[in-house]
Order: sequence, then C-alpha cells, then structure tokens
Amino acid sequence: MSENLIDWPEYLREFHTATPGSTEALLSRAVAGDHTPYRWLVRAVSGEARRVLDLACGNGPVSRELHGHWVVGVDNNPAQLAGAPGPRVQSDALHLPFANEVFDVVTCSMGLMVLQPLPAVLAEAARVLRRGGVLAAIVPAVRPLRRGDIRTLSGLTTRLRSTPQFPAGGEITELKDQLHHAGFDVMESQRERYVYMIRSRDDAHRLVNALYLPGTPDARRDTAAGWLADRAESKDGLEVAIPIRRITAMRTKLALTA
Repeated sequence: MSENLIDWPEYLREFHTATPGSTEALLSRAVAGDHTPYRWLVRAVSGEARRVLDLACGNGPVSRELHGHWVVGVDNNPAQLAGAPGPRVQSDALHLPFANEVFDVVTCSMGLMVLQPLPAVLAEAARVLRRGGVLAAIVPAVRPLRRGDIRTLSGLTTRLRSTPQFPAGGEITELKDQLHHAGFDVMESQRERYVYMIRSRDDAHRLVNALYLPGTPDARRDTAAGWLADRAESKDGLEVAIPIRRITAMRTKLALTA
C-alpha cells in the first residue's frame, strides 16, 4: 500500500488499541551490551533534571527507567496509556495541556516517526521545555547492520511482501533541520545495533506483530513469523538486528517563523 494512501491516524489508533504495548514488548527484549533502547534513551537525561515529559509514552517503559525523576507520560491512545505508570495524561502531541517552559526534559521513544505533522510537534515540545532544556529521542535507523542481518531482514520482508512503514519515513532524514527550525541545537546523533533473539514461535510473533505493516494480511504475518521460528529452531536461536538512532537536542531559542 502506498504511504500516500494510508490513513495513518486511523491505522495507528486501530493498531495500538488492538495490540497495546506491542512495541514495548519487543524493544524491552532487544539488547546491545548491557542495555535496551529504553535504557540507552534515559542515559541522555541529566540526573539534575526534575520535570520530564515522556511524549507518546505508550505503556510507560521510559518512565520505569527514570528512577528519581518526576515524569509525566502523554499519549493519545487510552488503551496504551492504561498500562503506563502515573502521572499520565491523554492528549494530542500538537496541543499539550501544559504551560510554557515547565519541563527540563522531553523524551520520546519511537514516536517522532509517527507524530504528525512533525515540525508542529517539535515546536510544541520546544514550547513546554525551558530554555536550555533537552529533547532526547530514539527512532528507527537503517544501520548499523551486519551481512547476516541483511540476509535475515531481506528474507523477512520477502515473506511479508512489505517493509515497515512510518508517516515520517524511516530515519527521518530531515530531523536535524526540523529540530533547528523548532528552536533546538542538536548535540548528538548516534546509532546502535540492538539484537532481538528469537528462540520460539512466540518470540517470532512478538517481532512481526510489533511492525507497522498497513495493508499486510495476517496470513503473510503468520508466514513470516513461521519462517523466523523455523530458522531459529534450526540454529538454536536467531538474532534479528534492530538498528536505533538516538538524537539529543537542546532548546536554545524560540522556534523560527515560517
């Protein structure tokens, strides 16, 4: 299905209402060394930060990592938000119910590629951040990958007959420019290869069911999950790479006018 024909708000609402916490269930089991993507994200949060807004919080994996901080989770999907620790607020990212400059940090885990229109979302995040406050986010990446990773991911997409899709595209190639326009100075942009280990059919279905695949029939998802599980059983486990990009930016000025 062409991305231009997808009703993304409706697709995302149905996806996360039907499978709340699916992204978190996958990424909480993806590791690079001693950390998950969520732990990597919160390492960008200063210990001196007192008020944190977790944007598109889902069921709250970032809040659970931010011990000792006061964290408000915001999400527009009640099914997702129901599993998040408090305090939590159901809200659209374009109209946050907070005063100007009240937060020290805004975090966003795997949300910037689905929040639209992104320039307006970033401007709203800048509005609620104090000057000198930090936005820390993780988004999907296309690298780093190893040769074996490419074979596995190619086999997976062949059986799905699709690749994961997002409203803002894959790596959000214009993210640095959009952050600058919203009043941020980018401090860091790094990429990390995480590994999700498949050892059972449940593991395989957890991966496939977390992918945004609008227009992909359940039968193709089942076929792809079965292929992953069969490979895992023949190899005593199968590594699936999940490349992640972490970007941090400081709010230094007012958003530029159009």
